[in-house]
Amino acid sequence: MGLGAQETRIDDDFERLRVAAVERLDLLDTPAEERFDRITRIARELFDVPVAEINLIDDERQFTKSPHLPGKATSIARIDSFCEITVRQPDIVVVPDATKDARFSDRSPVSDERHVRFYAGRPLSLGDDLRVGTLCLVDTVPREFGPEQRRLLDEMGQWVERELQDTADLDRAAEVQQGLLPQDQPGWPDFEVAGICLPAKTVGGDYYAWHGDGSSIELTLADVMGKGAAGAILAAAVRAAFQSRTGDDVVGAVEAVNTQLADDLGVVGSFATLFHAVIDTASGRVDYADAGHGLSAIVRSGAPAERLEATGLPIGIVAAGEWTRGSATLEPGDRLVSFTDGVLDLFDGTLASLDEVAAIVRDASSPHAAVARFAELAASARSRASDDVTVVVVSRRP
Repeated sequence: MGLGAQETRIDDDFERLRVAAVERLDLLDTPAEERFDRITRIARELFDVPVAEINLIDDERQFTKSPHLPGKATSIARIDSFCEITVRQPDIVVVPDATKDARFSDRSPVSDERHVRFYAGRPLSLGDDLRVGTLCLVDTVPREFGPEQRRLLDEMGQWVERELQDTADLDRAAEVQQGLLPQDQPGWPDFEVAGICLPAKTVGGDYYAWHGDGSSIELTLADVMGKGAAGAILAAAVRAAFQSRTGDDVVGAVEAVNTQLADDLGVVGSFATLFHAVIDTASGRVDYADAGHGLSAIVRSGAPAERLEATGLPIGIVAAGEWTRGSATLEPGDRLVSFTDGVLDLFDGTLASLDEVAAIVRDASSPHAAVARFAELAASARSRASDDVTVVVVSRRP
């Protein structure tokens, strides 16, 4: 293989990695965000230019993440983009007059109504030299760009990169959070369990867990006050506290978790509602402790849903909280559903929606079909959703 062919292959491999990095950000075709719009507003004022943009470059086009202007497309063909040249190299690209630069003079932004003359672009990467886009400045008149201005543009580019890195870190956190949810159902031939956890943001404060042997199923669903990363951190603490108490009496487990976490939750001004249950797989008996949650029910064929009431306060409210044990029975063909209040928001937002939740659980062919239906409703409401949506359904087979 000749040197030229080898270099081409290396360039192609690098471009595939670069485009994959852009796609991992999951920002293409997303709405405007104030954290990015703030940067472009400041850049326009600081450099006294009519246009400052944050652009992402994939394999075929340039997507403008900020700003989104009324009546203006957010994407243009990559071949027309100035920024696609900038992402090919590590340094700031400055074009004092595009009509006099052979790299740009034939591109449509120079000749069409945009009338671009001046351009300065700072490539954006995520610390791995994979340049995903640019922070760029544009003017309709030629102008110079001195060393101090280059320094300022570089610093503002670092600001954008921090925001992009936060996005990448949250995406990784979301993968970890979803990966910690249970995936299997060992040793329960007469029972089927399914669940979903759909954060309103990238990560959230809800979680569920189940485990056990052939004789019992231990189930926990929790809703921590707080959204996003803060909620996710607290949810992880609650999860870890319960994981270390497998097999405990349900009331004893909740009391112990509250004792362990009450001070920490109090310091950050948070609390958690939760449902913690143990199901005897031989008899169908459900023993549970409900810490201020109150969003669990037994769903039977041809009968109204039997709501399982709260048996104590949320954890984190008081250090010496008290809970009582509740009991119910899952007969063959019955289902248990537990969910967070984000599910109510898929309907009218009140407890009156319990009948609609129960109808979905009752009419579904299986717990997996039921949670799939809730996922469909959450997807259709995503643009207006403000809370995490989490549901677990347990069915005792007929």
